Amino acid sequence: MSGLSFGAIMAPTAQPASSSIAAKPHSAADDFLAYMKESPAQRMEDSWLAAHGLTREALAAMPPSQRDAVLKQMAKDIKDQVTQSVQDKAQKKPAAA
Repeated sequence: MSGLSFGAIMAPTAQPASSSIAAKPHSAADDFLAYMKESPAQRMEDSWLAAHGLTREALAAMPPSQRDAVLKQMAKDIKDQVTQSVQDKAQKKPAAA
C-alpha cells in the first residue's frame, strides 16, 4: 500500500465573504456532492478521523509531532483494514475447478 499518502491533509481555505451575495443555505445535496468529489483515499481518511472524534481542521491545528503520530496511526490502521478486506475476499472466493 505504498501508493497511499496521508501527509497531505490540509485545512480548507476560507472563501472570501461577499456582502452583495446572500449565503446559500447548506443542504444534504451539497454534502453529497462534496462527498462524491472526494477520492476513495480521502473518504477513508475522513472515516478514520470521524471514528476517532477528529476533523481535518482539528488535525491541521495539532502540533507537528502530534499530527505526525496521528497520521502514522491512521496509515497503519487503514493499511491493516485494506489488507484484512483483501484477505476476507480471497477466502470467500470459490476455488477454480
